[in-house]
Amino acid sequence: DKLVHMGILTSANCVFNCGKNENVDHLYFACPYTQTIWIEILSKCNIYRPSLPWKEEVQWMVDHDRGNKPPQMFRKLSIGATVYQIWMERNRRSFRNCFLPPEAIIHKIQGDVAAKLAGHKNMFDHTNEHHHSLGVNWGIVG
Repeated sequence: DKLVHMGILTSANCVFNCGKNENVDHLYFACPYTQTIWIEILSKCNIYRPSLPWKEEVQWMVDHDRGNKPPQMFRKLSIGATVYQIWMERNRRSFRNCFLPPEAIIHKIQGDVAAKLAGHKNMFDHTNEHHHSLGVNWGIVG
């Protein structure tokens, strides 16, 4: 919506073609395209719930991501990577007319998160089943 007001974009229509107007709350994660991505990313963090409105989602993350244990690390990295990759896809569509499916964005997010944690494989051994499952979900351990 800010880019429309600045004259950079001519329309506020969502670039993911859902028929709604784009704003931060819509982009993260009310749009069906981005919501699909976020729900898959949450599941990789072993979180199975619907996506929340943006402010509530951020507050949920703040409330649940204190500390540096694997679950918190994955959640912090996953929201950062998701916001970044969705913004990049939004810009690809807006400025380059190039479109990636949700699966490609999920793959990019998974790669971003896995790359940050690849040096910490020892945290995902079989002694803690929950931590190990996170490593498997994100492709860090087999």
